[in-house]
Amino acid sequence: MTIINLKLINAAGEVKFKAYGFEIDERYSGVYEEGDKWRCEMDFGGFLKLKLDETLCESIVLVPDGVFEFRIPPCNERSACYAPGAFAGDSHRVLVSEPTEAEIYEKRNIALNSHDRHNVPKYFPHAVANFVTREDPCFFERNATDGEKNNLSHGKYPYHSWGGGLREDLEFEVHFGEEALVDAVTLYLRADFPHDTYWKEMDIEFSDKSTVHINLEGVAEGQTFTFEPRVTEYVKLCGFKQQRLADGSLSFAALTEIEVSGTYIKKENEGMEVRDGANAKDVRFYTTDRLREEFHIGNLFTKDNIRMVYSHIDRIIVIGMMPIKLELKLEAGKELASEYFLERRELGCINIGGKGIITVDGEVYEMNPRDGIYIGRGHKDLKFKSVDEKNPAKFYITSCPAHTEYPTVKIDITKARKVPCGSVEDCNKRVINQYIHPEVMKSCQLAMGLTQLDVGSNWNTMPCHTHDRRMEVYLYLDMGPSDAVFHMMGEPKETRHIVMHNEEAVISPSWSIHSGVGTKNYSFIWAMCGENQEFTDMDHIETNELR
Repeated sequence: MTIINLKLINAAGEVKFKAYGFEIDERYSGVYEEGDKWRCEMDFGGFLKLKLDETLCESIVLVPDGVFEFRIPPCNERSACYAPGAFAGDSHRVLVSEPTEAEIYEKRNIALNSHDRHNVPKYFPHAVANFVTREDPCFFERNATDGEKNNLSHGKYPYHSWGGGLREDLEFEVHFGEEALVDAVTLYLRADFPHDTYWKEMDIEFSDKSTVHINLEGVAEGQTFTFEPRVTEYVKLCGFKQQRLADGSLSFAALTEIEVSGTYIKKENEGMEVRDGANAKDVRFYTTDRLREEFHIGNLFTKDNIRMVYSHIDRIIVIGMMPIKLELKLEAGKELASEYFLERRELGCINIGGKGIITVDGEVYEMNPRDGIYIGRGHKDLKFKSVDEKNPAKFYITSCPAHTEYPTVKIDITKARKVPCGSVEDCNKRVINQYIHPEVMKSCQLAMGLTQLDVGSNWNTMPCHTHDRRMEVYLYLDMGPSDAVFHMMGEPKETRHIVMHNEEAVISPSWSIHSGVGTKNYSFIWAMCGENQEFTDMDHIETNELR
């Protein structure tokens, strides 16, 4: 289960109410003010089950980055598309929890989200349209996914709907945030006849651009359209054809509710993502998205999953795993062309989560938070699990080719070699904890450690440097949900940056500088491989030489 941190925050950023736990059922005693918002924080992205007002129907919402915010609707919006009494008064019951796997992955209406907000495309399902009549809240897209099906009149709640005015070039979409398997759509057209007309035809489009053409009738009942199951990230209504008036003119047509019958697709252990090496001359012309595509590594720690990225830069592999209920086994894929993962490799691992257990060919190693381990070439059976599923381990692993075998060594943080460096004046006072390092233990080429910045320091190194003989990977951690590190990279006279958030990694080629500055202090795990293990083998770049 996931620990949830719930806060009510006012417009000035002050916390008015907070609750903490696995399942939150609390009552806030107070009056909502303009600008108030609920904020739900989890340690990692996933699904939340929400009911932030007693008048809203319970919704299962996908929160990709682990932080969900719901701004209390202003008065004009409340009166237009929320039930009388919603968010009013001085007593408010709020329920927030993590849904079970059965609730997430069962077949259900995956378009339902009474907590969706107009023009807030951060959480899913999310409804969006290319046009909203007069930008009036009683016609917002979210009205068609809130579970309210009253369609025998028009106007404010409970007859709110999505409306697109007197147009036929409309598009209405429901995005799921991840791939889902869908097989039916049910539409409730607004049926305030004869004020209303209706769409007699439209297309249902899916993310693979395939379509299903449907014909509708001018009735109040829900109209269900089934089709062969297909995998999609969204459902789009388009190609609208309206039943015109006798004189051929357009009239008022609107959608009261859409239901999508489907199931989210559970992500099993995925294969290895392979990334090619990057040429310094080409990187000069990369956009932000292209930089992130090549060097940034996100979503490292997802439930009961192994995330692997193979970089052709010195053939390093970056792995994140967070076992909850399962024991995860590290195995070789076709990318390694080997019988088992460590047939020709070595690896280092640091646990950045709760207590876990690593089993190496039957030998058990208890891994407390910040414990590290080196596992040498030739070991076949590698298993990883958590001790407490409510506080799971997070195993961060790097691996590189190895030419010989060295013994497995567990290195807890107290046994790591401590190297204090930097200063308060330079904003980079820090301690380097060397885990896999020639002065601590033997490895073929892998070096790995954890650097912790003091409070008040935010530069991980400056002046920056390159080391042409080794590449490096950074994993940034110990950052709050609103914190960031600006990771500097590129050639000294062609610098670039990538914005990093908590528990995200970045690949740094040997020709690139690597430095970073955060919004506050943080920690990072570094891992290197290449021609040597000399920690001081680097070429410093004077700050005034950077461009």
